[in-house]
Amino acid sequence: MRPVLLHIGYHKTASRWLRFLFFSDPKTGFGWVDKTAPDHPVRRLVGARPFEFDAEQSRAEFDPLLRRIEDDGLSPVVSFERFSGNPFSGGYDSKEIADRLAAVFPDARVLVVVREQRSMIVSTYKQYVREGGALPVRKFMLPPTSRSMRVPWFDLRHFEYHHLLGYYRGLFGADAVLALTYEQFRSDPRSFVEQLARFAGRPLSDEQLDALPYEAKTNPGPPATAIAVRRWLNGLGVRSDLNPAPPLASPAFWKLGKRIDRLSLAPRQTVASEEEKLRRAVAETVGDRYVESNRRTAELIGVDLGAYGWMV
Repeated sequence: MRPVLLHIGYHKTASRWLRFLFFSDPKTGFGWVDKTAPDHPVRRLVGARPFEFDAEQSRAEFDPLLRRIEDDGLSPVVSFERFSGNPFSGGYDSKEIADRLAAVFPDARVLVVVREQRSMIVSTYKQYVREGGALPVRKFMLPPTSRSMRVPWFDLRHFEYHHLLGYYRGLFGADAVLALTYEQFRSDPRSFVEQLARFAGRPLSDEQLDALPYEAKTNPGPPATAIAVRRWLNGLGVRSDLNPAPPLASPAFWKLGKRIDRLSLAPRQTVASEEEKLRRAVAETVGDRYVESNRRTAELIGVDLGAYGWMV
């Protein structure tokens, strides 16, 4: 069997583009293991409780899915950014998931895509609000803590990438882990994809590379003005796992919020001002906390992160 390519995220790093416009296109030589069913084996890799997870059973469930892709002459890809942990809960289970992946796919190759932290947190916060969250950005970044550690919250340490990269290299071997940056994808997507395909053992021709829809937007983020309105609506009436007890819970608030995402009624100057305010709040909270981690990450992946605007 061909080695499986495990694409583990992170969130907000063009994962959707990779899944739907690259890994799902048989002309690239890859075949994505679709995970749309709620009880899909991919989702059980994450969702199974620790004492209920069975690596042997999981391998048996994946075997026919992988063989079907291989029978079509394609290289199988298991892609789920949740494998790197969920940022809303600080990636608390990312090590557990890594161990599961190593037990089920010991010979896999692993793709990790990382992103400069200030930009990452802005995008993550917008997604948090879109999913029903109601905290203002500074409280989102610095949530309440307790000695009992009852609930996992957002944790800035989740974006100290060297921890996860080092752990995966230890599990699978340094040569079996490729880390690229979201900024590389933004600045030169063709080179990004070329490196990825070569690493996965399916190098692409110039013709194949030129045919890819690099400009396609698969998950554009809303402006900060829309996020501000949606956060207010969420606090008032959107019930979700991120906001379980709003005072006026009603599906109408959720539907209205979705409509606001698609509209841009605020003047351009107001939008720019709100974006700057959001980015400034993130930058002030983060400070230089990621400098040392980024230096270690740069050494691990062999990329000049400072050239892409990272703090080093």
